[in-house]
Amino acid sequence: MRRLLKLQTWTLRGTTAADASFVLLAATIIVPAMLFIGASWLAYGETQRQYEERLGRTLDLLYVGARATFETQQLVVSNVLNVIDDLSNSEIQQGEPKLHERLKHLIHKLPQVEDVFILDGEGRPLVAANVFPIPANVTAADRPYFMAHRDDRQERYVSETFRSRIKSTDIFQYSERRQAPDGAFDGVVLVAIPPSYFNKLFEQAAGSDNYTTSLVRADGELLARYPALPGTTTRLDHGSSFMQAIAAQPEAGSYKSKGSFDGVARTVVYRKLPDLPIYVAVGVASDSVREAWMHRMAAHLLFGLPATFALFALALLASRRAASQAETLDRLREEQIRRASVEESLRQSQKMTAVGQLTAGIAHDFNNLLTGIGGAIEMIGRRVPQPTPEVERFLDLARTGVSRAATLTQRMLAFARQQPLQIEAVDANRLVTGMSELLRRTLGETVQIETVLSGGLWRATADPAQLEAAVLNLAINARDAMPGGGTLTIETANAHLDDAYAAANVEVTPGQFVMIAVSDTGTGMDQQTIARAFEPFFTTKERGQGTGLGLSMTYGYIKQIGGHLKIYSEIGHGSTVKVYLPRTQAESDAGPELATAVSVAAGAGPIVLVVEDDPVVREFAVAACRECGCTVHEAGDGEQALRLLEKHGNIALLFTDVGLPGGMNGRQLAEAAVARRPDLKVLYMTGYTANAIVHHGVIDAGVNFLGKPFSVAALAAKIKGMGF
Repeated sequence: MRRLLKLQTWTLRGTTAADASFVLLAATIIVPAMLFIGASWLAYGETQRQYEERLGRTLDLLYVGARATFETQQLVVSNVLNVIDDLSNSEIQQGEPKLHERLKHLIHKLPQVEDVFILDGEGRPLVAANVFPIPANVTAADRPYFMAHRDDRQERYVSETFRSRIKSTDIFQYSERRQAPDGAFDGVVLVAIPPSYFNKLFEQAAGSDNYTTSLVRADGELLARYPALPGTTTRLDHGSSFMQAIAAQPEAGSYKSKGSFDGVARTVVYRKLPDLPIYVAVGVASDSVREAWMHRMAAHLLFGLPATFALFALALLASRRAASQAETLDRLREEQIRRASVEESLRQSQKMTAVGQLTAGIAHDFNNLLTGIGGAIEMIGRRVPQPTPEVERFLDLARTGVSRAATLTQRMLAFARQQPLQIEAVDANRLVTGMSELLRRTLGETVQIETVLSGGLWRATADPAQLEAAVLNLAINARDAMPGGGTLTIETANAHLDDAYAAANVEVTPGQFVMIAVSDTGTGMDQQTIARAFEPFFTTKERGQGTGLGLSMTYGYIKQIGGHLKIYSEIGHGSTVKVYLPRTQAESDAGPELATAVSVAAGAGPIVLVVEDDPVVREFAVAACRECGCTVHEAGDGEQALRLLEKHGNIALLFTDVGLPGGMNGRQLAEAAVARRPDLKVLYMTGYTANAIVHHGVIDAGVNFLGKPFSVAALAAKIKGMGF
């Protein structure tokens, strides 16, 4: 009885120690993660406030500058009127030489004044400050500003930007009406203002391309803007965000919108000048706030991640010691209980490892860890010929977790347009047809699937695997929009996006495309939801039912290959997402080879040199090559690899990571190795390719590439495809 009580006490202590180690490991991840999330939230708010304050200060500065400029114009006009107060138009014309000198002296130190003109009642110039003599047969009677003074009896007027008939320069004008003693219209005094003066003032105040500054008339006419707009469009539409904002708040205000000319989302503040229909507006790109915040948080990660890893390593060491003590005590129990405890410990260790990987935030390290975990699971599965149902279930759970984590990383890289692509000529009809069974199983029986495939369809430029994932994501979103069931229609067609469409969608390049349209009969989306549909982590689903990365991944991938997406939707009538893929003249391939199970005798494969700095990944890569029947040498960096190549002249395949330490990356190692051994074949592996073997998102021609994490079957298929 006493021995039984002692055994129960030991068991309880072992269980308590295991629980404590689990809590400790969880705390080392959860607590820093919560602190980082809280700090990120506070930092984002602070960064946004700083940008808003700077936006306000910039507006104040430009408002004061613009107001002073127009007050200067008003003062110049007032002085000119005083000079010619008692003079008739004929006397002004006769005294042109003297008046010219007086006007020239009046403005010669004013950079904001291009010229001063006095016009008679017929629109003919009588005298100017910087033009003498006045050219004959020149009139301004057809100018809008002159007609506004003459016909509408406006006292003050600020014109649009136009080219001067006398000096052939771009100007806009501040003008005032002249009256005869009897009150009749007697002409105009105008001050020509160079837009370049405001452009220089705006450029100095903006400080960076993230800011835009504008001088706008109340009717939407742009008088000056920095940076300058491409093309000749100078007027905002009446339905633009600016025009709607000043209609609601005429004196001052702010709004957020996507730019009418460049499509950039901005926060804009504006203020009206006193007594003039002129607004000063300053905008900042919304992405600049996010970029500044991410840069700020990256600095915190630089210091926080090493400390978190160190804390996790200490906790892991403590948990392993506790697990070791628990295992020693558990040997007194029956064999079945001991095995169950080991399996539970393994499951918890894998779970904590996955949580630790998610906090890393770096795609290369994340994929390295996933490669080690997935490889270890695969090797365990290969070395347990007849696993029990419980062991098989845990292995399947682990494989599923690795697959989901790899998919999440790929989606984040896809939105950032950094996913390595293997571009091919794709037959969209064959791709959609091949997905029919997968779509039926995924969408369920309540959704009816219809396909409308176009005859004579062109070949498209795409990565087939990524395109399938994009179509699947659109189909899943369509299913979620039809909770009670409905019809999903997938349609293909040839399309030509012309100049008019490209003008309305500034990111589109005119040309020929292959269109895949996914339509549903669901709830539909309003315009605000459509505008945000492609934002990362934006979702209308309930919490826990979606990550908000599906459409973001699709958007990033399609943009990366030079395509275009367009959403058409109406509340209560469903939605259609049209995917436009660039046309190619190349013929489509028969389809990718499927990775099959391998069973190769030892020594049947090539002699391989594995180069990988991460010891975990290297160990799996070596084991995987041996599973493929290869004889393997291994190295941790480029210099060691070159020495092994010199020593072993029978090495036929270089299997190297792209990112290596020591100043030599995988691409440089391969070039040096092939220069010495022209017959040597190279296979790259990596989780994040940077620019070593990928340029503009596309894997370089002739490059053999295996993405992390990879399986033994995938490696075997790749080696076989290289001719071994």
